Amino acid sequence: MKDRFLSFAIAAVVAGFGGEQVFAAGEKPESHTAVHELRWVETPFGPEAAIVAGDFTKGRHITYIKFPAGMTTPLHTHSADYTGIVVTGVTRHWLPGKPETEKLLPAGSHWFIPANAEHVSECLPGVECVMAIHQHDAFDFIAVDIE
Repeated sequence: MKDRFLSFAIAAVVAGFGGEQVFAAGEKPESHTAVHELRWVETPFGPEAAIVAGDFTKGRHITYIKFPAGMTTPLHTHSADYTGIVVTGVTRHWLPGKPETEKLLPAGSHWFIPANAEHVSECLPGVECVMAIHQHDAFDFIAVDIE
């Protein structure tokens, strides 16, 4: 079941961009990665990441991000827009002062955060959260100072 969700997430991320290809034809040979073959790495912003395509530290990418159950980020922004799909767990990615963004997002749900939007991301307690994200630029995490 987990393999099916991961496959669905990648297909949805790639298809969800108006048919746009993430990489040019012939740029990369075919590949097939089972969920148990994912290579998770630590990130400078907390959760682990597994690269699907591209390089999240340099530019256009599709990347899995894994939050431990119960993890909540501080208020932060990203320099570029990104779209995410929940693969496992239940998440929220809410913007302060906008209660309509506080909805629970179970597996199969998706969200979009525009560049420079202050928000909080969280994985609800109980099950770790794996999310597939797509972004045209490098992924960054810029904590917002709260005075």
